[in-house]
Amino acid sequence: MTKHFDKKFLKNIEESLIARKEKLRKQLSTFAERDPRQEDNFNADFPNFGDKEDDNAAEVAAFESNLSLEETFEQSIEMVNKALSKLENNTYGLCEKCDNPIAKERLEIMPTATKCAPGHGCQIKK
Repeated sequence: MTKHFDKKFLKNIEESLIARKEKLRKQLSTFAERDPRQEDNFNADFPNFGDKEDDNAAEVAAFESNLSLEETFEQSIEMVNKALSKLENNTYGLCEKCDNPIAKERLEIMPTATKCAPGHGCQIKK
């Protein structure tokens, strides 16, 4: 267990992260198919609105939007996976810049945080 936080706090964070990951996967599944070869990789579906020129233009626009959303959601899942891995390795909640504990309040709001809040005393390693 990360020595800077109690077990109950870390368990709540873990549950929050798992719930967030499932929500992201569910949102992704509304417009993308899961890649069977990679657990958290999705492929946006190309919509089919019809055969008219206007329909084709709308399909391309929707697909481009879905690709952007897919990338954003996959990056969020990657951040969640990184935080879960840190929980497992007992390194969760330590700033990647200064190795000091990230404020508990920050982690409650943003459980995937990897650095101290800007302007809150992060001591960069020398």
